[in-house]
This record gives sequence, C-alpha cells and structure tokens, in this order.
Amino acid sequence: MRLFFALWPSPVEQQQWQHAVAPLVQPFGGLPQRSENLHLTLAFLGEVSGDRINQLIALGNDLPREPIRLRLDRIECWKAAGIACLRPSETPPALERLARRLHGSLEADGFKTEPRGFKPHITVVRRVGMSLPALPLWPVPEWQVQKIALVRSRLSELGPQYDVMQEWALSPVPVIPA
Repeated sequence: MRLFFALWPSPVEQQQWQHAVAPLVQPFGGLPQRSENLHLTLAFLGEVSGDRINQLIALGNDLPREPIRLRLDRIECWKAAGIACLRPSETPPALERLARRLHGSLEADGFKTEPRGFKPHITVVRRVGMSLPALPLWPVPEWQVQKIALVRSRLSELGPQYDVMQEWALSPVPVIPA
C-alpha cells in the first residue's frame, strides 16, 4: 500500500484554504485538489508492505510533539512538479526538527523516502503547466498544527483518495497571559 506521513489539518481548515486560494489559482488551469485532500506531506514512503505498519506506528509514537504554527503566506507554481502550492516563507524550527527526525528514523528502519530535501508545501492544484515567482497571499492563513498522520493513498480516476490510518496529537501552543 502507498503510505506517507503528513501534517493533517481539520476539515474546517481544509475548506477555508480551498476557498481562500480558489480564485487566485483559477488562472493557472490544472486540476484543483478536493478540500479533504489538502495536507502537508512530511515523508512520502511509496509502496510499503502491510506487515510493516506496526513499525511505522511505533516510529510515529516516538516523534517529537512540539507545537507548530505555520504562516501560509505565499502561493508558488512548480512547473517541474506540475503543481501550485501554499507555502510558508519561513519554516518554523519545530517543523524542521520534526521532518529531520522523521526522515532519520525512517532511514534507520530501512524505509525509502524521496531523495529531494524537505520543502514544506500544501498542494492546491495539480497538472499546472507554468512556473511563476512566489505570489503573496492575503489574508495569510495561520495554521496551528494539531496532528501528524500516517496516511494511505489510493489512486483512482477521480484522483488520489486518502485514508488516515493513525494520528498523533501535537502539543498546543502555550497561551501567554496578557
């Protein structure tokens, strides 16, 4: 089965993002992602044997749970990948640590991950045939990440279908009294 680890937003966040970016990405053409598919991939594993699922769950249990807040302040079109995506202009250190730890643990356990470096993004449109400089997004969606997920991807005529197999809650951002 095709698997990946991701930061997984709530359905409300997914719908808000889709609504916010739809008019901005419409001129790019392509195939807009369904709101329920919006997520930030941490590590794509590809085909994994079902007998290794418990190993992946154990690995997820050991991941850091630091709070992560993302400012999704730009839209980029990547012609080589054929996507338009939401991106933060700055990657929070907690997200960098999480991605580094996850990739290191996966490699140590013999899982293959994509060789390219981690570049946090949320794909909003596929099959885009152009490349553009980063476009600022306003108002800026701020995402207080709530969970990490192990997700199964099934390809279909309608596009990918995602099923969350396991979730891990992140720590909330501490509230600083005024």
